[in-house]
Amino acid sequence: MRAAHGLLLALVLATSVAGPPESGGAEGYTGPSEADSARPAPAAAGARERKPATALPVGAEIGGFLSPRGLPPRPGRFIVSDTGLVFLSVDGRLAQTYPLVGPVREREGRRWRAPMVSLAYADSALGRPVYVFRVDGGVFGTETPGPLLDVAERPHWLDSLASRTRRPDRPIVNPRDTAAIWLVTRSIERSAYADTLFALFGRPARPAGLVSDRGRRAGRLGEYIASRDSLALDPARMSSEEQLRHAVAHELAHRWQARAPVQLRTLWQGIAPIPDSRRYGHNSVSEHQAEAIAFALHFLQSTAVARAEDP
Repeated sequence: MRAAHGLLLALVLATSVAGPPESGGAEGYTGPSEADSARPAPAAAGARERKPATALPVGAEIGGFLSPRGLPPRPGRFIVSDTGLVFLSVDGRLAQTYPLVGPVREREGRRWRAPMVSLAYADSALGRPVYVFRVDGGVFGTETPGPLLDVAERPHWLDSLASRTRRPDRPIVNPRDTAAIWLVTRSIERSAYADTLFALFGRPARPAGLVSDRGRRAGRLGEYIASRDSLALDPARMSSEEQLRHAVAHELAHRWQARAPVQLRTLWQGIAPIPDSRRYGHNSVSEHQAEAIAFALHFLQSTAVARAEDP
């Protein structure tokens, strides 16, 4: 269990890619950026001794934690299929296929296929190597990478695989349906989930509203407006209930920051800043803290559910 917790911590520090918030404005949560940068991957431990695969290892399984679309990591395993990587979460609630290589593209007579799996970096800070991979729209952390290392090195046989393009995310509500957008916002605010967060961080003085035009232009999915003590959400640009919940937790974490700075400063001692300039929370302790709090809440709730379900 301690090993799993350490791997989860490493993955939490690797997820949620986006730019820093504007200074002086509302503090807000933004979704993952498509233009991600990762630290150059050092030579993987034991890579020289590893015999590279000569073909797609169909049926191989790799256990670890997947953070889809910048959301909190979920334990599970990847299964290699002839169409890509199939992730199955431990709780059985998530089954998602990820492509290994993109479709053939052509420009100015040049043809190429973009790899969909890459090794972001290998980290031994926990006393053992943890490999963090970028997959299409997500991040996967594992201590036993197996065939993922082969795929990340882009072997020649990768180009012979059929393409499987991930479908674009669909919003949880029609962006043109204002009434439905308000209904979703009011529903999450009145939910048992929100009540749990209010018990921890307090209930804002004003009802939740919608993200401003300025916030939308900045790519924010949620905001906490300190001057009004209220939350603002943009469910029309969210693709899942989980993303909506994460945005609420992130914004209420900002509220706690404003009301318990000494307590949070004490808890934050010894936490290293995010070094990557393209990662969410880089050069912004406030955003780094809010995201870490939201991830921690997700972890505590998921482990509490797991204990309750154990016989």
